Amino acid sequence: MIRLSALALGMMVAMTGAQVTAANAIKPHHQEAGLNCKSCHQSAPFEPVGMEQCLNCHALPEQKSDYHGAPDKHDSPHYGVKLECENCHFEHEESENYCANCHDFEFNVP
Repeated sequence: MIRLSALALGMMVAMTGAQVTAANAIKPHHQEAGLNCKSCHQSAPFEPVGMEQCLNCHALPEQKSDYHGAPDKHDSPHYGVKLECENCHFEHEESENYCANCHDFEFNVP
C-alpha cells in the first residue's frame, strides 16, 4: 500500500513538472529564431515583460505592413495603434483575438 501511494505521488509530481514545462515553453517561431527565456527575461527570469521588450525585435503597430485587410488589426478604430501587444499575443499561452470580445472578426493571432 505504501509503495502504491509513493508511486502515485511520484507520478503526480512528474506530470505536474511536465505541465509546468509545457506551459512555460516559448512559441515555435521564437525557438526557430534561436530565442530562449533569457532573450526576453533579461533582468528577472520569471517576471513578466512588457511591450517595450517585444519592440526590441518587433515593429511598432503603426509600422506594421503585413496586414492589408479590413479591419486592420494593428490600427483599431477604438484604440488606434495604442493597444498593447499583450492584449492579443501571449508567449506562454495560446494567443487570442482581443477584438472577438465584442466583434465577430476572424484573425489568426500568432
